[in-house]
Amino acid sequence: MKRLLLCLLLLSTPVLAHAQPSQAQQTINAKGLIDWLTARLWFRETHGNNRSPAIDALTKAGGGQLGWPWCGYTQLANQQANKLPFPKEAGAARAWFVDKLRTYFLVGQRGALDSLRPGHLVGLSYGNGINHVTRAVEIFPRLRKGRPPRGAWCIGGNEGRGTTAGIHRTYYAGPAIRAASNYNY
Repeated sequence: MKRLLLCLLLLSTPVLAHAQPSQAQQTINAKGLIDWLTARLWFRETHGNNRSPAIDALTKAGGGQLGWPWCGYTQLANQQANKLPFPKEAGAARAWFVDKLRTYFLVGQRGALDSLRPGHLVGLSYGNGINHVTRAVEIFPRLRKGRPPRGAWCIGGNEGRGTTAGIHRTYYAGPAIRAASNYNY
């Protein structure tokens, strides 16, 4: 009888999501993710729009077509190098912001920018939906005299235009940030 009750209890218990590791472990993981991107700040589109030998390698490794926008493939390669999870179809920027357990949207949420941490992914919109993904490396959550406006410094691929397009460290003001997600665990 006890076994039957135990089996019924286990069957009725909902499946639990992957537990988050400690903040200390997430901070260590974030440092690894940021260091990987920083080591690749030299990547540039040297062979035309969305093309160079290094960018082609990132895109191919992620299963994309040569010449496709590659911001998502940059983050995918980063997650793989650091042995961290990534979403299905990670080459698409929007894919990083569909997991409800990892994603929190900042648009219209008071104080949500304060939840952004180094290593979190930042989603930007240039039109409809999320169409660019980058990684936060430094956050400015409060307004202070003499400081940059509220927002975040980020590193991501497929940033810039023309011959300087590549992996860059770019500042995004708070209103430009549409969504954020935590893939540091």
